[in-house]
Amino acid sequence: MEPQWNESGVQPQGARCAQHSTRSASTVCSRCGSYACGQCRRVGGDGLEYCSLCIGRMSFLAERSDRFWANLVDQLVLGLPWLAALVVVLLFAQSDRPDRGMGLALFLALGGTLAVAGYQLHLVAQSGQSLGKRMRGIRVVRSDGSPASLGRILLLRNVVPAVINAACGLFSLIDALFIFQNDRRCLHDQIADTQVVKVSGHGP
Repeated sequence: MEPQWNESGVQPQGARCAQHSTRSASTVCSRCGSYACGQCRRVGGDGLEYCSLCIGRMSFLAERSDRFWANLVDQLVLGLPWLAALVVVLLFAQSDRPDRGMGLALFLALGGTLAVAGYQLHLVAQSGQSLGKRMRGIRVVRSDGSPASLGRILLLRNVVPAVINAACGLFSLIDALFIFQNDRRCLHDQIADTQVVKVSGHGP
């Protein structure tokens, strides 16, 4: 007998679970289309129903709070070399040769910034995660869930928005407000065709 659908069009009548053949199916997985019983039924972060196998393979959107803290950590880390440079300037200001302090401070600021930026680029190229994102258990991927290249992340998510913001100061505000949409994608995510998701093991 072919499975029949009830009036709601959600639960199949007469179908058996793909993983437990003795159990009646209560839903159809939105990802693979297989029948799932109540034991295998899972509800994803998007509100759709999935089987237990697919739910473990899916990426879930990062929380807005995780993206905020990750960005804050990245900004603080990038500012550390300049903080160290300021400390050096203040210390040498009390000496007989404050000019030496300026040279060292400049070296710390520029060299440290390049070192931090290089390390961040290495992390992003390796896993789609900056230091802040790694700490929060999130990463940047394409909108279809595939890995995002370093060029896409660097140019389309960072350089292009920075150029647009230089021409229009309101861009950064509009960009940030886009995160309150259901898909939690900022404007720079849409430009780069990316999204930020939870790393496997951090999902619901």
